[in-house]
Amino acid sequence: MILSIPLSAQATPSLLLILVGVAVVAVLLGAVWWGSRRVARRRSSSATPPGPGSHRRDSWRTPDEGP
Repeated sequence: MILSIPLSAQATPSLLLILVGVAVVAVLLGAVWWGSRRVARRRSSSATPPGPGSHRRDSWRTPDEGP
């Protein structure tokens, strides 16, 4: 058995893989954070009950006919 052969990877490729892994984790955390903000915003806007004077943002209302 030859003991002079290194068993670990070289420093440069492993450092590159670590940096790529950190970048992927950062993107995933950002996506979760952004998605939770979108859901919270959607829930807060739909929490107000529709009243006679309120209408949805995505609805279209015909103007009242005047004299």
